[in-house]
Parts: sequence; structure tokens; C-alpha cells
Amino acid sequence: MNHKLYTLAEVSQMIQNNKVLVLAGDEELLKKLPKGNWMGGTIPYFMSPDGGKLTRDLIHVADFTSLAQEFKIVTYDEKSISQIVSHEYENGFTFLILPPLQPVWHEFGINAPEYPNIYMNPLVGWVSGVEFSEFGKVIPKTFANGNSFVDKGVAMHVKLPDNLLARIEILNLYKPGKSIPIRFPKKGFDTSVCLVNGKTMSLFDYFESVNADERFPIVANYSGAHINVGAIWDRKSRVANIFAPVFPDTDYFLAETKEIDYAREFEAHLGKTDTEKIHFACNCLMNYFTFGLEGKTLKNLAGPITFGEIAYHLLNQTFVYLMIEPR
Repeated sequence: MNHKLYTLAEVSQMIQNNKVLVLAGDEELLKKLPKGNWMGGTIPYFMSPDGGKLTRDLIHVADFTSLAQEFKIVTYDEKSISQIVSHEYENGFTFLILPPLQPVWHEFGINAPEYPNIYMNPLVGWVSGVEFSEFGKVIPKTFANGNSFVDKGVAMHVKLPDNLLARIEILNLYKPGKSIPIRFPKKGFDTSVCLVNGKTMSLFDYFESVNADERFPIVANYSGAHINVGAIWDRKSRVANIFAPVFPDTDYFLAETKEIDYAREFEAHLGKTDTEKIHFACNCLMNYFTFGLEGKTLKNLAGPITFGEIAYHLLNQTFVYLMIEPR
């Protein structure tokens, strides 16, 4: 993996050289790129070898040229996203970028765990975004086939040689705390009703009643994996807006709020992982702000810092990476 960011001129040259690319960058940069074998999404936040940064001048490149025996780029809306697995190659992976809060994002977030054969091949990706102060004013976009979209997911399906195998890993430093379990009556993004200790209330009201720390997610155990649901509090409307879905019959807990040296814990958890086999990595903007990752390096990795992560499911506040290794 090339752990760096590139200029507009450098990326334009890669495209003209017929490279197979997934790109992340500011909308004004992506709009200036020539047509070619690439797709992408908007985001101005990045991990880089010289630390986390906000930049509108550089583009992150995930280059799959040397790995892709074949590839195809497909766009999806809320009606077609459930067919994403049917377009996969037998041995390979799918890279998906979704626009936040759009119907396709909503549909994938709620129903992806139930898509037929969703776990057959790695499905990895992220949610596009904008500078946080502009969220709600500027619309995040996705790009494919020379076009930009506000309401479509874009995916690159890649076929790997038979001697290579892709896998997805997630790294989540949050753990469920010892709070009272929180339950939700239905799956989705509605937090207006939850059940806590036999009492019905909104998630915002529960957060306020226990003086919760807004920076930290609620966490559930999904078949042995700790999965986060991050929230942005709207105090004026008294709503906790969540950016990953909740599911019924699942216990959610306030995350442990102990102070975490994210960079040190990250290095310890990643351990002796061969980062040269990591061909894509992304982290969450909530982690970027919560743990002050601006200027901090994470094992010399580069990648977008996003409005959500995808590892088969829609995730929050989670580091996700794609590894490609010999069989």
C-alpha cells in the first residue's frame, strides 16, 4: 500500500495511465479529474504518514491496478443496493462508498445484514462527507464513471487472482460499560423511543438523565464483536441523531469512558500486522475529534477519515482495513 496522499496532477496522471483507483478528496478536486477507471467520494479529512489532517489540496488513492484481474464499477440506489452481492466476482472483494443520510445509505444500514450471501466476499468501504462545519450546508457526494451523485452509492467489484485472498478487519477500542442495558423496539435510525430499566424514553433523554459523555458511542455485542453506534446530540430538538442503525432484541450499553491514548492503543492492537498487506484503511471522524488525531500518526497508515465505515455492515467510530494476502 502506498501510505501517502497525492496532488491533483499526480492523480490525473494515474488516471491517464489507466490505473484502477478508488479516490477520496474534496469535491472541487474530484470534479477536475479526467474520466477513467476510478470511483470516489468526498471527504477532506485524512490519516497520513505525517499525521491526521484536514486538507482540500490532496487526494487519497487506493490503487488496485496490480491486483485486479477484472473490475466493474456499478452505481446503486435504495431499490438496487440489495443486489450488490449478485455483482461480485467469485474470488475478490467489493468496495462501496455511500452518501450519508440518503435513502440508499438508510436501506443499506438497516437491511445489509440480511442480504443473501452478504458474507461470501469482503465488502468494505466508507461514507462520504464534507468539512464538519459545512455539514447540512454542503452535500457529500459520490463519483463514478465521470459523474457525481448526491443520492447513489458507488461500488467497485474487483476480481483477484486465484493465489490471493481478501479479508476485512475492524479495530474498535470502545468496550461496553457497566450501564443499564438500552433496548430499541425496532431496527433503524429512530432514537425517539428506547427502553431502559423498564422505562420508555428517548435516547437523548436517557443520555441527559445519566450525564453521558457525548463523545462516546453506545456499544453492543454482535456475535462476539463490539459494534458502536455513535450519536450527535441536537440539544435544541432534544434528539440523539445516530449514524449506524440499532436493532431490536439487542442490549446496548454506554461505552466505557476511560481516557484512551488512541495512538498508543492503536499501535498495540495492530501489533505486528504487516501494513504492506493493508490495501485500504479508513477511520471515523468521531474518533478524529474525540481523540485529537490531528497531527497524530497511526502506524504510518494513510486513508480517509469518514462519516461512517463499511465492513459488511454500516459502522461508526471504527477503524476498518482491507488486507490482501497469499492463499
